[in-house]
Amino acid sequence: MKRFLEAGRLNSPRGIKGELKFSCWCDSPDYLEGVEYLYLDPKGEKRLKIVNYRPNIPSIVFEGYEDRTACAVLTGRTVYFDRYDPALPGDVIYNDDLIGLPVYDAETEENIGTLQRIDETIGGFLYYIAGGEKEYLMPAVDRYIVSVDLERGIRVHVDEGLRIGS
Repeated sequence: MKRFLEAGRLNSPRGIKGELKFSCWCDSPDYLEGVEYLYLDPKGEKRLKIVNYRPNIPSIVFEGYEDRTACAVLTGRTVYFDRYDPALPGDVIYNDDLIGLPVYDAETEENIGTLQRIDETIGGFLYYIAGGEKEYLMPAVDRYIVSVDLERGIRVHVDEGLRIGS
């Protein structure tokens, strides 16, 4: 399980006081409200202290980068958050934790593959499941996803109409 997860991308400076436009990749920019640090690397070694975060815009100011010239060096960088900083509701799981889980047919208990990636679309998330000879692109909705358990895997209703490839 990865400790540091992608929060979003820092974009161009906004104004003269070191504020950067921020493309938040979380469910909403509000999710990061109250987080004290973001990181420039997925190992959490290069920490940035947040001085001001405005989720309604969204934009962000970091300590030591409080002018337009200084913050410009951060433009285009991906930033990460520590999974233990924001509080998750009890039944919520990060998508990153699902990647690599085994996927089973809920009716037969047959292993149909592993969750390879999760794509986000306007309509929601799509699970790309691959294993053996079959691959599936399955909407992450109750009709298809029966259960998700980090230790036991994912149980799904298999619909051959969701099979991709030959």
